Amino acid sequence: MLTDTSTSAGRAVLLHDRYPTLEELADTAHLLAAGHPELCRVRTVGTSRAGRPLVLLTIGRATATTNVLIVTGAHADEFSGRAGIVELAHRVLAQPSLHQAVTWNFLLCLDPDGARLAAVGAGTRSLPEYFEHYFRPAAEEQPEWAPAIGGRLPESRVLLDLIDDLRPSLQFSLHSADVGGTFLQSTCDPAGLAEPFATSAAGLGIPVETGPYDAFWLREAGPGVFMMAPHHIDQQESSTGMLAPPHPDRPHPAQPRQATGGVRATTWFAPQRHGGETVIVETPAWASAHLGDSRPADDPHARLTACADQVRERGRLLTDLLDESLPHLGDTALLRAARTPLTAARQLAHEWDPQAAGQRLLHPTPMTEAKLAGIELWAHRIPVRAAALLRRAAEAAKAPTPPATARLDHLLQTWCAQYQRRFQPTWLPVARQAEHQANTVQAAVALSHPTTPGARRDR
Repeated sequence: MLTDTSTSAGRAVLLHDRYPTLEELADTAHLLAAGHPELCRVRTVGTSRAGRPLVLLTIGRATATTNVLIVTGAHADEFSGRAGIVELAHRVLAQPSLHQAVTWNFLLCLDPDGARLAAVGAGTRSLPEYFEHYFRPAAEEQPEWAPAIGGRLPESRVLLDLIDDLRPSLQFSLHSADVGGTFLQSTCDPAGLAEPFATSAAGLGIPVETGPYDAFWLREAGPGVFMMAPHHIDQQESSTGMLAPPHPDRPHPAQPRQATGGVRATTWFAPQRHGGETVIVETPAWASAHLGDSRPADDPHARLTACADQVRERGRLLTDLLDESLPHLGDTALLRAARTPLTAARQLAHEWDPQAAGQRLLHPTPMTEAKLAGIELWAHRIPVRAAALLRRAAEAAKAPTPPATARLDHLLQTWCAQYQRRFQPTWLPVARQAEHQANTVQAAVALSHPTTPGARRDR
């Protein structure tokens, strides 16, 4: 790994198998700028809803004619991008050919407010511990996504303005999941990226996820490499509750009730108005080898029915507990967050049930073992997320609801154990998560700008 361990973030990644904190990321950015003033600069490009700075590190020469933008922290529960940009920034500085014609812009964290609520989870190494401290904002409070449902978050506006200012040829959004494999989504045809992406994953022992439900309706350009078409993303996210409006009785102030903007309003498609594109890089924290099987699925009808029944029943249990606890809970970010997976649970049960909308999952393309495993993964993940968020909301309120809290604890422990048994997750060291993300970004830039070296590196 090329990370310069003279920075606190580099030491966290390389020596301690740990994601950098937001403070360590800012520390690294300022140290790099102080050590390379002719190449690096740091500036605050805006503030969050709570007044926290959104910091941009820029590396490049004044003569460079092309910008790329790398965004991390779009989801508060996804931490690998922090390590990925530390690795990538040090690579760019170490190889002059990388910054001759291209200026690299690193937005250190798009949602610092959410990151604070998820901070403890970044240091965990087991799924039960991770979900004990879990936080992911409500859909309408996620800056990358909020514009699709009419949300007017200052963080979204900062990113959209930054895209208009930089006009990046490529925007990268670095994401991760709790359990899974690695895959890519791109607004342009990503076929050329399939080979270097697969090579990086294989070299680092990261399974490629060929059937993620996130990309079920997308065209596959290669194993685990998908092209995002707006109408397919709209279809996908409507089914998972992401395009649903907030709870009608409790709209968030930043989310006025208005017509849905659709996926084209997300920050993913914004670079296209300047001729640019977006690549989303997904990397797991815990790898599972059960998500890349391309064989035809065995008994998909029965297994889809089981997934629909599972997510429907678990959603019903949690909704009952929410209703029981609601008089004791204030309108907090944790409570609002819990509503998104509960909405998703209702939608997914309908989308997967072969007696309802699920029948269309069986016909457009062959149902593979990987695709069915991807659905089964969501059938475990979504209820666990909802239970974790509702449990934290009750705990934060210090509400006198011990029976409901005890039941939430039991459900969370039971469902998390079942999640682990089904997918047998293995912790992926942070350095390998970071290296794969950096390899993929570097390869994509090299394909887009042939004079820029690809993902080659000396071991």
